[in-house]
Amino acid sequence: MNGWILAFDRLIISQYLNYRCGRGDSTLYNEIEANDRLILRIFNTLSGLKDMATPRDGVLKMLICGPTVYDFSHLGHARILLFYDLVARYLMSNGMRIIGVLNITDIDPKISSRAKEERSSAADISNRFINELLSDIRSLGINTLSIAKTSDYIETSKKIVLEILSKKRGYFANGNIYLDTSSIDSYGKLSRLSRQELVNRRVDIAPGKKTPSDILLWNGSDDFGQKYYDSSLGEGIPWWHMQDSSVAMSIFNGIYDIHGGATELVYPHHESILAQLQTLTSVQNPVQIWNHVGLVNINGKKMSKSFGNIIRIRDLLKKYGSNIIRLYLFSKHYRQPLVFSQSELDKFYSTDETIASALWQNVDTKNLCRTRLTNEFTSYIENDVNTSAALELMIETARKREYIADLRYMVRIFGLVY
Repeated sequence: MNGWILAFDRLIISQYLNYRCGRGDSTLYNEIEANDRLILRIFNTLSGLKDMATPRDGVLKMLICGPTVYDFSHLGHARILLFYDLVARYLMSNGMRIIGVLNITDIDPKISSRAKEERSSAADISNRFINELLSDIRSLGINTLSIAKTSDYIETSKKIVLEILSKKRGYFANGNIYLDTSSIDSYGKLSRLSRQELVNRRVDIAPGKKTPSDILLWNGSDDFGQKYYDSSLGEGIPWWHMQDSSVAMSIFNGIYDIHGGATELVYPHHESILAQLQTLTSVQNPVQIWNHVGLVNINGKKMSKSFGNIIRIRDLLKKYGSNIIRLYLFSKHYRQPLVFSQSELDKFYSTDETIASALWQNVDTKNLCRTRLTNEFTSYIENDVNTSAALELMIETARKREYIADLRYMVRIFGLVY
C-alpha cells in the first residue's frame, strides 16, 4: 500500500512540476527522477578506476584524514575539506544519507615539541588548534563533516594492537610493536609497489624490525611527553597509522565506503591502514573507495607547515571570503596538483560578482524551473567530480542571466552563499 501511495504521489508531483514550468516531459528536469538515477563515479586509487560511490547499507560512510593540530590550517587543508564537503553536499542534495568524519591527529611529536617551546602542555596546544580549525571550518561554510580526535580512541587503539598481535600479524621489537607487512599478501596493492620497492622505501627506521617496510603501531621507545599505559603493551602511544585505524574501527567497525585524504598519504599511511583493517575485519576490501586529492604547491614546494610556506585559511578568508576560495579551488580538477597563484585567485572576485548579480536580478516566471543545464552540471559532478567543467558551466549560466533555477542549484552544490 505504501509503495502505491509513493508512486501516486510521485506522479502528482511530476505533473505539477510540468504544469508549473510550462514544459513537457521531454524537457523538464524532474528532480525526483534525478534522485533515482543518482550516480557518482569517483576515482579509486585501489582499483585505478572511477568507481561508483554506493553505500553498503543505505548510509554512505566517509572518513577523511585531517590535519595534525600543532599550527593553523592552510590552503592545502582547505582544498581537501572543501572537496569532500562538495561530495557530501551533492549526495545529500539527492537524498543520500551521509556520515562524514574528519579525523584530527592530536597525538604527535610536533605537538609536544611546540608545547615545550611555549612551556605549555601537548593537550593545551592540540585543543587550541582544534578550536582554531573548527573556526576555519565554520568560516568556510562546511557543515557536512563531524570531527573525531584520535586521542579519544586510545582504548580502541590498545585493543586492536593486541588483536593484531593475537592474529600473528604484529610483533614486539625493542619496546615497540610493528605490523608484519610480509604476512599480508596484498600489502603494496594500494600504492602499486612491489615487494622490492617496499623494501627500498624504508619507514619507521629502527633496530629489530623484521622488514624495512614494517609499520610502527605502538611506540614504546620514544618519550616526547604524550604517553599511555597498557599492562600488555607497556607504556607508549599508538603511532600515527594506528590512530586513524582506531577511529575507523570505533565509528564504522572498520567497514565503510570512502576513505579520503591528500595524495601524499597513499604510502605508507593509507597502505598501512588498509592492511590493519583487512586484518581486523577479515574483509579483503573493508573500504570500497580510496580517494586522494592533489597537493597545493607554492614556489616549487608543497604547501606544508613543516616547510614554513603556508598560507593560512583565516588570512585568505579575511581578504577574499569563502565564496572566492571555493571558486578558486574548484577551478582545477581535484586530482591535479594546484600551483598557488595570487593573480589567479584575484580573478575570482569578478566571477563572484557575476554570479551574485545574476541571482539578485529581477526574476520572471520563465526562470523558476530547472532545465537540461542542471543535467549537464550534474553529469560533470558525477564524472569524478569534475568541478572545473561544472564551474565553467555555472559561470556561463550566470552570464546569460536566463536560467536562474539552474544557477541556484549549481551555487548550492558548490556551497556558495549570496
